[in-house]
This record gives sequence, structure tokens and C-alpha cells, in this order.
Amino acid sequence: MKPRTPKSIAGALTKIMAALSDSRCAEIVGRSDSLIRKWADPDHPSQPTLTQALALDLVYVNEGHGEPPILEIYQDMLEDALNERNDREADILMTALSVQSAVGSLSEAIKAALDPKGPGGSSITASERQSILEILDRLEDHTDIIEGAVETR
Repeated sequence: MKPRTPKSIAGALTKIMAALSDSRCAEIVGRSDSLIRKWADPDHPSQPTLTQALALDLVYVNEGHGEPPILEIYQDMLEDALNERNDREADILMTALSVQSAVGSLSEAIKAALDPKGPGGSSITASERQSILEILDRLEDHTDIIEGAVETR
């Protein structure tokens, strides 16, 4: 298991998952167990939407597990931003390299999905579709970071 930074969204999600279970968290937000685990992976760019985070924090608190972990992290992040403690710029070069990696992963996923010898033949299966869409989300996240960094320079 990867170490989770306690003061991070991934750390907050790990705390919620420990109290509620991966499958319960997935049920609460209407997503897959694997996506929930990705949210808790500090190396994966996926994160819950505000609505999903709210739902997880609500169940966590309502079931008596304590203060809402995601809200606590969000409050810390907001406070840091307001106090200008979080003034590091995005590393455009590393993010651009991440884009290259995501494009490579996307190409491999599409090639595998269209392989006539694959699970769906030359048709894309639901699992392959989900994988391709997750890679596209990651690619969009990286390009958004670059766009934001370029606009603020």
C-alpha cells in the first residue's frame, strides 16, 4: 500500500474508505470500487467531484466517524491559498511530459480495444470504454494544468 499524505484529498479518502469500505463508498457516489481506489491513490490525478465529496463526508459524519475529512482538507487548502502559502507554480515541463505519457496510454488502450483478438473483438467493451474515458480524463486534467500555468505567466 502506498503511503498517503495525511493532509491531502487522497489521505482523506483513505480515511473515509477505512471507515466505510471501498464498495460502500462506490455505492454512495454511484461509481466503481476501482475509481474510489484511484481517488485515494496520491499518484493518480482523479478526484471526486464536489457533489461526490459532499456525499462521502455526509455519510462519514452521519455514521459517527468524526469530522468530515474531505472538508477539513478543503478548508486547509483554501486557507493556504488565501494566505498565499500555496504560491508554487505548476511545473509545465513535467506536466507536458505527463501529457505525453497519457497520450501513449490512450494509444495503447485504443489499440487493445480494437484488437480483433481482444475480449470484444473489434468492438469496444464496457470495461475498455471506461478505461479509455479515464485516460481521457487524466489527459484533460494535465492539459488544464498547463493551460492554467501558461495563462498566469
